[in-house]
Amino acid sequence: MTETPTLAPRTRTGNSTGTGTETDIGRELSAADRIRALRRTSRASQRDFDALLDVLARPGRVRTLEVPEGVPAVAVAACGLLDVEVHTHVLAGPGDTEWAESLHAATSAPRAELPRARTVVALRPVTAEDVDALDVGTPLAPENGARLFASVDALDGEGPHDVDLLLSGPGVPDGTERRLRVRGLEPAVLDALARANASFPCGVDVFLVAADGRVAGLPRTTRVRAAEAG
Repeated sequence: MTETPTLAPRTRTGNSTGTGTETDIGRELSAADRIRALRRTSRASQRDFDALLDVLARPGRVRTLEVPEGVPAVAVAACGLLDVEVHTHVLAGPGDTEWAESLHAATSAPRAELPRARTVVALRPVTAEDVDALDVGTPLAPENGARLFASVDALDGEGPHDVDLLLSGPGVPDGTERRLRVRGLEPAVLDALARANASFPCGVDVFLVAADGRVAGLPRTTRVRAAEAG
């Protein structure tokens, strides 16, 4: 069984609202350490799989994954569902290339261009253009629709920049809406997801993953609207 390396705690300055800086010790890890940190044991994979299945079946519910210090939580979440048969594209920003390489090495997931990927892992903030490029499948093969792991700043937070999303559809009690507080997801991305999921059964399934390991699911069947301010 592969052991996850022991990593030094992250150093945070600032206040509890999320302002301030955090040293990116993940960049100081060796390539081997990064791969070991992402490689999941069978028990960890099953635990992550159960959590991801739960949040996708119950839109708006938030679960927390165990994430080693200094490791991108969105990569840890994705590794629970990746293997040699899942064609994957990683959206990497400046400084993310080494983690993108480590994700492929840890899971043996084959690389794919964005429009052909079955799973997309966004280490950087996802954009509306990214979502518009995703494969939504076809009426005869809706299972080919992409699965997107999107990084967000926070879930169920209390910050001034949090946005309340109101969710309805399968997995939410009839006649009600479930509230999900999100920070770091642009309104244009929500519009792009609405376009992608406009022709059920085609569409994309989304996991929102915060840096602290909290994760929520937005399946293609979920209707999402931003709550009115005030």
